[in-house]
Amino acid sequence: MLKNILEGGPMMVPILILSILAIAVIIDRIRVFRLTAKNPSRLLNGIIEQLENGHTDKAIELCREEKGPIAAVLVTGLTRFDRLMRADKNMAEIEVGVNKSIADYSQHVIEALEKRLNLLTMIASVSPLLGMTGTVTGMISSFGSMSSGLDASQVSTGISEALVTTAAGLIVAIPAVIAYNIFTKKVDHVVLEIEQTATQLIDYITLDHPFTEAQNTEPKP
Repeated sequence: MLKNILEGGPMMVPILILSILAIAVIIDRIRVFRLTAKNPSRLLNGIIEQLENGHTDKAIELCREEKGPIAAVLVTGLTRFDRLMRADKNMAEIEVGVNKSIADYSQHVIEALEKRLNLLTMIASVSPLLGMTGTVTGMISSFGSMSSGLDASQVSTGISEALVTTAAGLIVAIPAVIAYNIFTKKVDHVVLEIEQTATQLIDYITLDHPFTEAQNTEPKP
């Protein structure tokens, strides 16, 4: 392996740097997406159970214990709901406030999920180009040695450099492309789960929460 790397010439240095960067990004995103491997339905049911008993603080604590992007969005909405309810706001104001807080914070969560994915696209694009550059420099070296007299060892060295850098560029680029597509799909899935779970929570708050029912049953002047 080390022999092949050395045969690749100077262009192997940036290719190796990109390979290390790609591995670091992939490991980082795997760790992040492990936090998303939760059951949002179970979390939502637990939240609703606490809210039905009037324990908004326990519902918030449940989200904080769960962690992950969905729990982070829900705890933001619940915290705003608790504050507005304590401020004796009506349900229309509460619905608008909870919706806005969830929508605003969701953008930060999505941005965190997509963090560094652009590096994978950059690596997937640049690595083959560096490999092609190594191919060109290797072929130039081979033809240069031929022009000064046929030296089989020098010719083979140039050809080896060309082939090794081309292969290395592709070896780095292919996993980066695959990882990018997998992570992008995971982001889309998490975004969908956030939207669905947040909508269900807002529907419960505005339609079925005891505070809402109390407001709806109050005699109108």
